[in-house]
Amino acid sequence: MEKPLPSYFKVSWIAGAGLLIVLLVAYFPVLQNGFIWDDDRHLTDNPFITNFDGLKPLWLDVRSTQQYYPLISTSFWMEYQLWGLDPLGYHIDNVLLHAMNAIVLWLILVFLGVPAAWLVSAAFALHPVHVESVAWITERKNLLSGFFYLLSLYTFLRFYFPGQSVFSSENPVKNRSAVLYGVSLFFFIFALFGKSITCTLPATVLLLFWWKQNRIHLKIIQLMVPFFAVGFGFATLTIWLEKFNTGAFGPEWDFSFWDRFLIAGRALWFYIGKLIWPFPLIFTYPRWNIDDSVWWQYLYPATFLLLILILWALRNKIGRGPLTAILFFSGSLFPALGFFNIYPMRFSFVADHFQDLASIGILLVIVGGITRLTKKGALASSILLLLFLGYLTWEQVPVYKNVFTLWSDTVQKNPNAWMAHYNLGNLFIAEQKTEEAIAQYREAIRIKPDFVDVYNNWGIALLKEGKNKEAITRFRKALELKPGYADAQNNLKIARRAAGGQRDTPSGHEDK
Repeated sequence: MEKPLPSYFKVSWIAGAGLLIVLLVAYFPVLQNGFIWDDDRHLTDNPFITNFDGLKPLWLDVRSTQQYYPLISTSFWMEYQLWGLDPLGYHIDNVLLHAMNAIVLWLILVFLGVPAAWLVSAAFALHPVHVESVAWITERKNLLSGFFYLLSLYTFLRFYFPGQSVFSSENPVKNRSAVLYGVSLFFFIFALFGKSITCTLPATVLLLFWWKQNRIHLKIIQLMVPFFAVGFGFATLTIWLEKFNTGAFGPEWDFSFWDRFLIAGRALWFYIGKLIWPFPLIFTYPRWNIDDSVWWQYLYPATFLLLILILWALRNKIGRGPLTAILFFSGSLFPALGFFNIYPMRFSFVADHFQDLASIGILLVIVGGITRLTKKGALASSILLLLFLGYLTWEQVPVYKNVFTLWSDTVQKNPNAWMAHYNLGNLFIAEQKTEEAIAQYREAIRIKPDFVDVYNNWGIALLKEGKNKEAITRFRKALELKPGYADAQNNLKIARRAAGGQRDTPSGHEDK
């Protein structure tokens, strides 16, 4: 006889409404935010978005944009038809998507019989590490792909366990709907069209079945074959595009296997740390110096593997839940752990938005630990936890208000963020604040002496101050580092004319 779900696991519309309300309150400041970095490339200056006929190439040409995520581009295209380039609508949609993700997650956890399912979902909704995905319009990728990922998972569970819970150790075969299976696969494909990191879904399904039934039925593996095949195809395409379309190759990505192993181990503990203690949260974190000859750097992957071994050894005493959560966390993060070249590795090996879905695993452990340690005061501790997370989110959202607040906050928390200094300099140039711009360019060059674009834009700032000879020196340095650099060649000619009493308009100061 099937064991019924306890009453506190059951879905309540009041609880769902409460989850939505607390999230909307926490993200209310986002209504004042505008567009920031990369929003121009993916939205405001994207001709496929602002052109009514742009949908066809977005779907049929994998190289029409830097990353082939046509579902995201289509959502931007639809919004542009409704309200143009008013950032308010895009921000509202991001918040609503995040809310829907939290609600679908709650439904999944309830179905799986997870204690404190609502609290876990609320912590997911309010945790400030997700601000980057929600307040940054371009990172719609995480929200929309995550939505279809969770829908696919929920639909598959409903397909495999029709009308029952997963507490049952039986292998149900009756009353399964082929339609639900097809819908689950359809949702998964849509998740991949949003972001290919969701390719880990079939592995998640197998993990959940091992957790709940202590075995993985051959039937489940067979059902997952189409999911694995589609996921592998999208993952392969993304790796290819990152190299040949985005430009993720060269010395900045030249790592040995052991280097990448060290990056992965350190990244895993980094993300766990940010979920436990989210201070500080930085748009561009410091890029670690990785050296496989330094013994202590091996402590990161070694201790993480030790944690897994300990949880495996204790699985019969404490249950398989904690091990499942950690494996889900690390498995969901695997595509972004450094084993594959992705463009953001140029700036940092980690980013808050990388762990959008993966964070669920650690939050399950954290919330589970808190509720067990504070049984008598569970309600009070839960309220305090949510208030704390909500306040941090409220405080973090304004960082993404505009490009100036974004880069100013970044250099304050990470003074060695060379790209932030460069972009701040470009903003000062646009405001005719050449002295401030030059100061930022100096910092960028101090940190990254071979950053060719800085020399070009530094020269532009010097031209504006009438320091033509110094400007010529900077343009020559840019050409030394990058022979044939068109902007620098043009600006060098302008500087020489200016030195001879003629004036022209230099080219450069693009936001990178």
